[in-house]
Amino acid sequence: MAPLQKADDSAERNHEDVWNFAIGSNLHPKKLKGRANLTIKELQPGKLKNWRLAFNLRGISWLEPSMAGVEPAPGDEVHGLLLRMSQCEFRKLVLSEGENHAYRQVEVEVETYQGQKQKALAFSALDSRKMKEDQPPTLRYLELIRTGARLSGLDPDYIHRLDSLPHFEKGPLTKLISHLLFDMMMFFGGIGVPQISTRLFRALRWIDGSLLPGVLKWLMNVSLLTPTLTLAAILCLRHQIRPRS
Repeated sequence: MAPLQKADDSAERNHEDVWNFAIGSNLHPKKLKGRANLTIKELQPGKLKNWRLAFNLRGISWLEPSMAGVEPAPGDEVHGLLLRMSQCEFRKLVLSEGENHAYRQVEVEVETYQGQKQKALAFSALDSRKMKEDQPPTLRYLELIRTGARLSGLDPDYIHRLDSLPHFEKGPLTKLISHLLFDMMMFFGGIGVPQISTRLFRALRWIDGSLLPGVLKWLMNVSLLTPTLTLAAILCLRHQIRPRS
């Protein structure tokens, strides 16, 4: 991994730039790149005291039951990666994170591993999407965070905490659907249109959280997912195709 760059005062005074404190799957460089094809100007690991890593953002019960955010927690701390980007790039990040239908941005003060203080924006679950208690995330999602934490050079003790977290177990069919959908999400994020995927997942969440009868939910999911998974399978074939030298 390339050496991490240091935050500097001139960057902090640059009002055209935004610092984001990544604590979830955006720790993983591949996920961060594919999410919205973001250009990151500077990055550095740090810790946020008196906050915790929370899995309380309601997702889709059968696919991704919870997502990560930060929550106030006196005496606790969450480690992550400070990312400096332009306001335009940050808007792309927000767009890819549910278009303000999932998270609110909270201003926090992060301490870098070198002891510097840096104000940043972190994502916290909206009250309307917040569950009363944390729910274990899927192994797919948790592994993105764990691998990203290692690649980002986060504190080994914190990584040990991540390794000890429980996860939600999916069945074989759900794993396949998850793989196809999130691969498709990375594709659309990589070409600069993450809203296609975020709106798909918003529709799936609406179906999942509605009071409709179970049979009707199943039919709506099938109607929505059949063409979507067909497209996702076609896009997945791009990994199998290699240009001839």
